[in-house]
Amino acid sequence: MRFFELFRNWEDVLEHSAGTVIFSESDPAVAMYFILSGDVELTFRGVKLGNEKKGGFIGEMAMIDSATCSVTATARDDVKLARLDRDQLKTFIDKNTEFALHVMAVMADRLRTVDEYISTQLAQSE
Repeated sequence: MRFFELFRNWEDVLEHSAGTVIFSESDPAVAMYFILSGDVELTFRGVKLGNEKKGGFIGEMAMIDSATCSVTATARDDVKLARLDRDQLKTFIDKNTEFALHVMAVMADRLRTVDEYISTQLAQSE
């Protein structure tokens, strides 16, 4: 699916310059973001977990379960983000199965990354 089509005329677009923290660990979940341009680094307790690039999502896990953010997202370069609040996310999921499956795939990938991080930490502590 072409997610860019869904966000082509999106009204709630934010821009952040390189180095800007978009959200931090333990921040309340108020939105998730679709990356229209740029690159975002995701860290957990200062450890880099990976990057999300144009076409990716950030902040989706906390939005799904109404929790706080579990990672810090920092703009690696200038980024443009389409902001979705919880109601908008629910509407997208209700109307678009492919969108819902994509968000779940992103979440599954994030969980695998965290699992790898935990396994590495446990191995180092032995």
